[in-house]
Amino acid sequence: MNIEQLKFKIINEGCGYTFTYKGEPCGMEPIVENGVFTFGAWSGDKNKDYTDIDELMTDKFYSGKSLMELIDTVELDFI
Repeated sequence: MNIEQLKFKIINEGCGYTFTYKGEPCGMEPIVENGVFTFGAWSGDKNKDYTDIDELMTDKFYSGKSLMELIDTVELDFI
């Protein structure tokens, strides 16, 4: 899956994903409230919310790496 496919699945299909990076459980999921999308992310015991999908994809939240950097190196599991 490439980054554009991941964005599509999160936004249009409401999919969330988990993965392991550096031994930490990680993931992201869409949150819809009153028709407004936000996105939750976690890495180990850290959590962060995003209002913009592109920020979710480019923020170096996962042990100093972004989802754009990790997409080809981790196995995403659908939740």
